[in-house]
This record gives sequence, C-alpha cells and structure tokens, in this order.
Amino acid sequence: MYNLSWGLIRYALFTYRRGSASGAAEALNVTHATVIRGLKKLEDESNTKLFNKSPSGYTPTDNGKLLISAGEKMEAEIYQWKINLENENKHPSGLLQITTTGAIMNSLICPHLSAFYLLYPDIKLEFSTSYEFSHMTNHAFDIAIRSTSTPPENLIGRKVKNVRWGIYHNGSNHAKNDEWIGFNNLSAPSSKWMSTLFPDAKIKCSASSILSQLEAVKAGVGKAILPCFVVDNHPEIEKIQSLSDNYTTDIWLLYHRESRGCPKIKAFIDWLKTDVF
Repeated sequence: MYNLSWGLIRYALFTYRRGSASGAAEALNVTHATVIRGLKKLEDESNTKLFNKSPSGYTPTDNGKLLISAGEKMEAEIYQWKINLENENKHPSGLLQITTTGAIMNSLICPHLSAFYLLYPDIKLEFSTSYEFSHMTNHAFDIAIRSTSTPPENLIGRKVKNVRWGIYHNGSNHAKNDEWIGFNNLSAPSSKWMSTLFPDAKIKCSASSILSQLEAVKAGVGKAILPCFVVDNHPEIEKIQSLSDNYTTDIWLLYHRESRGCPKIKAFIDWLKTDVF
C-alpha cells in the first residue's frame, strides 16, 4: 500500500500546471532542488515514472495523469473542507489568496489597501500577478480579478469595470511617431487590435506586461495601446488617440462556487465593490 504525502503530490500537480520543476518551485515558494527531490521520492514510493522530461518541459506519463487527476480531486476536497471551517467563524480572518494582473494590482487595488486593513485587520492578503486563469480554476487561489471576455464556467462572480483603451506616448521625448511598443501575448486584445488597426506598425520593442509597456512609453521608446486606468496617474504620458467603444475590455471579479458566503471572501468582495470599483 502506498503512503504518499499530500505535499509530494502537490509537487506533481504544480509541475504539471507550470510545465517545469522550476515553475512549480516558484509557485510553491520552494527551491528547484526541493521539487526535484520531491518528484523523485514520489516516483520511488509509487514505483512508477510520472513525468517525461524534454527541452520543452515536463509531460506527465499515463500513470502521471492518473495521479494528477486524483490529486486535483483531493485538492478540491481539501479546499471545500477549509472553506467549511472558515464559514463556522463568522469573523473575517485568515489568509486570502488573490490572483490578478500587475496593472490591476498596481493601478486599482494598491492605492486603497490601507483602507481595507483598517476595516479587516485580521485578514492577510496574498497577491500573485499573472495573466493565467488556470491556477485559479485549480483552487490555487480564492479570488481572481481579471480582464476577460470569457470567464471560466466553473467560477462565479460579476463584471466590475469596463475598461477604455487609448494610444499613448511621451510627448516630451523625441521618439519617432511610427515606432511602437508591442505586447508579447499575441492572444491579448491589444495585440489583436494592433494587428487590425495598424498592420504595418513598426514594433521597436515588446514586453510581457502592460506595466513594462508603460515604463517603455515613459522612457520615450515609442507609443503603445494601453488601458486608460493605468495611465491616469502619469501626467507625463499623453493620449494620442482614444480607441472607440468597439475596443474595450471588462474586468471580472471571480471566485469558487463553494466559497460563496465565506466571511473573508465576502468581506474582500464587498470592499472591492464599494471602495475600488
């Protein structure tokens, strides 16, 4: 009979989700060597190979897929158990894990955080910024605040903000008018809009985050398509053109169905709706 620990199974889950041991280490806040040792111990104790390693990353074997499927069911059950315990405590408290983007975090949430802690001093907020929904759907986080037009079906919530976009540059700098700063994520709305509206745009550089694009605009590297709320507090950046209503995005506030009514989650959602959005 196998005696596999949940901690080891989490190494396998996050290696699968992030595609590498280093990605799992980053997500779990442990060292790369710790994940490697954990995966080896897991394979030794189960007497089976769980992953095939290649230059493109870690791919689960058939037995690995079965373990990951079982692990995800365990994760969901553990999350439900944790929520049930917290629902018994009517006072909002404990760790609340939130995933969002750097732009939403820095421009919309951070300016108001002091007010939140005055209301709820016993809640500890832990933010993680990325552009992926996958970690939220696998119970790695309690709340997701995302710009999306297609929220995952297994999450509930609401649209909290409509986002207008514009074309911005640093008017005091002498960057050429035909030079652009692009976005690395080609599936992102702004990337698609650029391809449609400016198919011949000269991309001088590209970045993996909106905040990095903003910094490049501030440095005078070129112009970029940016959400207006990100640029509002940067008077040195000038708007060249507002995009029409056809080019907008929505910010959604999403959480797990089973966590509806959890005091700490309800407190954070109510605060966001009242003070931020």
